[in-house]
Amino acid sequence: MIAVICAMPEERDALLKRLNDVKVRKGKKLYYHSTDEGNTRVLDNEYYIGKLHEKDVVISRCGVGEIYATMSTMLLIDHFKPELVINLGCAGSLSEDVHVNDIVVADRVAEWRVDVPGWDRSVNSSNISYYCDHKVIKIIDKLKKKDGIKVGPIVSANEFIYKKSQLRIIKKYFPEALCGEMEGVAVTAVCNANNIPVSIIRSISDETLISGSYKDFDLNLLQVCEKAADLAEIIIKRY
Repeated sequence: MIAVICAMPEERDALLKRLNDVKVRKGKKLYYHSTDEGNTRVLDNEYYIGKLHEKDVVISRCGVGEIYATMSTMLLIDHFKPELVINLGCAGSLSEDVHVNDIVVADRVAEWRVDVPGWDRSVNSSNISYYCDHKVIKIIDKLKKKDGIKVGPIVSANEFIYKKSQLRIIKKYFPEALCGEMEGVAVTAVCNANNIPVSIIRSISDETLISGSYKDFDLNLLQVCEKAADLAEIIIKRY
């Protein structure tokens, strides 16, 4: 079985509508806690199980950010023991060569906020960076002539990247990063810890290097989610 985990409903639904014979299984409830004691809301932690190109696929939504991505990925692995986990969604470009509607497939994912004395702070760090599945990269290599597909390192943290102060840090320590987002490093770390192959696929919704581009995120969201789902479908078919 191949498992797909997304942060937002729009990212999930772009692929979900392509599945056949879909069944819904309720998962463990996950609660978002506010600063007010006892004030919570529940994440609709549901698993959508179906077929795509004769492959068994399960799709789930983790919610935004590293904490819920970590919990949701661990639960997903425990329940389904997938042969591959795909973290599918959108991101902001961090490269002049990566633009809106391009798709980035990560070969490594690094946590850009971690700053510990003695630790290498780079995309190659053994402390803050994690490998993605090479089998998926080989599939992508055969598609590379297709415009808009990029392979390379990305960065991740619990921050929406839109400020110059953020860019200064990322460009200083992670100049190779193609894009930035909020869940990939958590999903990849959990999968690496469980020896489960993982692929991070991000369609570009905004260009962080351009001032104010983050405001285009909502405008571009549905379109870029479809493009990410297109590539995920190809990977699932060929994996």
